[in-house]
Amino acid sequence: MDARYEEKTFESYFNNELDRKASIYFPLGQVQEGVVGLDSAAHSKNWRLWRKLGYPFRLSPPFSGVELKDIANEMEHYLGKEVHNIPAMKVNLLFQYKRPQFITMSSGAEWQLWNRKYFRYSLYAEQHALLSHIEATFGQDAVVLYAAPAVEDVSDLVKLKKARTIIDNTNYRRASELNGHHRNTYIKAGTYSQACSEPERIENFSLIELIENTEPKAQRDNGQLLIEFAKRINLSMLEAKGIGYLGTAFVERMSQFKEYELERFSLFFAILTMSVFREVTGCQWIIPLSSSPNA
Repeated sequence: MDARYEEKTFESYFNNELDRKASIYFPLGQVQEGVVGLDSAAHSKNWRLWRKLGYPFRLSPPFSGVELKDIANEMEHYLGKEVHNIPAMKVNLLFQYKRPQFITMSSGAEWQLWNRKYFRYSLYAEQHALLSHIEATFGQDAVVLYAAPAVEDVSDLVKLKKARTIIDNTNYRRASELNGHHRNTYIKAGTYSQACSEPERIENFSLIELIENTEPKAQRDNGQLLIEFAKRINLSMLEAKGIGYLGTAFVERMSQFKEYELERFSLFFAILTMSVFREVTGCQWIIPLSSSPNA
C-alpha cells in the first residue's frame, strides 16, 4: 500500500528542516510567486469586466496597468541584489522526492531480499533517464538525488517533524546509482538499499555531509552560476524533447517566455527556466552556500 501521507507534505517538512540544518539557498522560494504568476497577468479596459469584479467604472478604469517587461526589469534588479548579498554558491542540488509504498506481505516482489516489511518506490523510465543524463552532464557541478522517507503514515511524519529528524529518516540515492533498475527498496533510513530488478546492494550516505563536502570544479559569481546552470538545464531539456513527453512539455511551456530570453533579463530568465523545469519534472532545486561571503 502507499504510505499514508501526501508527497507534498513530506517535501515541505523536508525542505524546512534542511533549511535549518544546512547553509542553503532556495532559488524558487521568495521569488516563486512573482515568476510563476507572470504569464497569468492581464490588463483590460473592458468596463463590463471590471464592473463584474466589483469596480463600477462607467467608461474605462482610471489606471494604466503595468507592462510585463517592467515587471521583468524589476525582478532582474531584485534578483541581482539578492544573489549578490548571500555567501558564495557552491553546487546545484536536484531532489526528486518520492512517496514510497510500504510492503507488509510476503507476496511483495522483493520480499525475499528483506524477509520483513519494507519500503519501495518505482522509477519512471523517462524521468530517470533525464535525471541521470543531467547528473552525468554536470559532473561535480550538480548532485541529483532521490529522497524517500522511511515513514508509514502522516502521524509518524508529524512526530519526526517536531523532533526535527525528517532528514535522518529519509533514504537517499544518487540518480546514477539506480541506472539499470526500475525500483529501489529499503527497510529504514541510515542503512543500505536494494535496487531491482537485478538486486544490487547500495550503501547509505549522510546527506548533510554530502552537502558540506561537495565543492564545484571552479568558483564563479553567484549570478553567473545561476545563469550557466539554467542554460545547461535548458539544453538538456531540448535534447530530451526528441525522446519523450518531459522535454516536449518543457519546450512548449518555455515558448511562452521567449521575449524574456534577453541579456538584460538573463538572471530573471534563469529563475524562470528553473521554475518551469520544476513545474514539469517535480524536481526541487537547492544550492548549498559556502561559509565565506560572496565576493
